[in-house]
Amino acid sequence: MKKFLANVFLFFLLVSAATACLNYVYMKLDKSDPDNTKKFETIPSSIRVCNFGSSHGLCGFNYEDAEGMNCFNFALSSQTLSYDKRLYDNYKEDIAKGAVVFIPVSYFSFFGNDECINGGFAEKNKRYYRILPSGLIKEYDFKTDIYVNTLPSLIAGDKFIKVMLGRSEDTFDEGWSGAASADWVRSDAEVAYKRHIAYRLDEKGNRIWNREEIDALDYMVKDCQKRGYTPVLVTVPLMKEYTDTVRKNDPHLYDDFYGVIHEIVSRTNVLYCDYAFDERFINNYEWFMNADHLNKEGARQFVNILMDEVIHYGQEDSLLQ
Repeated sequence: MKKFLANVFLFFLLVSAATACLNYVYMKLDKSDPDNTKKFETIPSSIRVCNFGSSHGLCGFNYEDAEGMNCFNFALSSQTLSYDKRLYDNYKEDIAKGAVVFIPVSYFSFFGNDECINGGFAEKNKRYYRILPSGLIKEYDFKTDIYVNTLPSLIAGDKFIKVMLGRSEDTFDEGWSGAASADWVRSDAEVAYKRHIAYRLDEKGNRIWNREEIDALDYMVKDCQKRGYTPVLVTVPLMKEYTDTVRKNDPHLYDDFYGVIHEIVSRTNVLYCDYAFDERFINNYEWFMNADHLNKEGARQFVNILMDEVIHYGQEDSLLQ
């Protein structure tokens, strides 16, 4: 019996050691960053300009011309305002007093069901286990934490083989650098509408208002103001095909969206900058990767415009203190 137990113990010890070795090698070889979370490993101290947001914020802000200003992009694809709030709470001590904090608001930001009940939430939620403490993660699960942060090779699936064979995946920067064509934008506009807005209606076609997301924005604005940061709400540039498609399919959306913005601005006196219909962008395919996302060059141009028209407007009245 003792010999059997010793063999069982030795077996599990060997399996554990092999798993640990494979996992170590996997983590060393894996240079991919499909969810754009590696940037959180090198957050600058005393951030002077930053932004949050969904993919509109992720793709819309390129700070390469603002070198030396300590800028950071906290946005992630499909990130809600309620997760913007969680990231803000976790990293707000890294923001310098007097900083400008851009909070992108998109037409879908205030509407839809609780994201926790939407399909694909659990998979998307895993990324936050790498960058947030457990208390700030929605639907936190200890077992998921162990797999994501300690044993990622066990949940890598097909990616494990690619990494071990040294096959790199496409990076975000590669896709972000491309320019859209007119044909692609026209076809993508309808798809984007369905992806972003159509499913935020109930079975009867009524809009689902999401109080959690509205309250999250309200909290961020007030806390920024209390801490001496300057919050700026911003709707990033969009292509005309996209805004026309939204108006055609949901003629009341703009009234509902801008109604929420007006209420928050009136109550908090926060600055709101709307670039959705900006003539410099709406027909400029060279600055977009699709109907509603700027590409790398467009995002660089947009940030430079924000620096001139919002942050340093009039110089002596610069928002940066």
